Amino acid sequence: MKLVPLVTFGLILTLSSTFGVPVNTSCPVKGRPVDGRIVVPVKIDFCCQRCLDKFEKAPVSFLAKVAKAAKGTCPVSGREIKKAATALVSVAVCCNGCKGKVEAEPREYLARIAKSRKRP
Repeated sequence: MKLVPLVTFGLILTLSSTFGVPVNTSCPVKGRPVDGRIVVPVKIDFCCQRCLDKFEKAPVSFLAKVAKAAKGTCPVSGREIKKAATALVSVAVCCNGCKGKVEAEPREYLARIAKSRKRP
């Protein structure tokens, strides 16, 4: 019985490093400002720990590659994912309606976030 709380605590510690701060400040659906209370966790798979480490150093800079990567392909190296290393990114939205849209098509909205970050 003591194993369940221990596993839960370990999972929380693991996810907290990648799932903390949202990668955006405005809603990728409507463009409205967000306060970070409503977020969508987006799971991203990588081919290896090395690629995951590169991503975690600057996740926003890889969002366009994540959005364009074919399913089953690492967004950093382009290699096939066999044994995945995984990250969770937090995408903030302005309302529950937008939350549903991002959950349905996360790659589309990651591309929008990446595009909005490139503007001066």
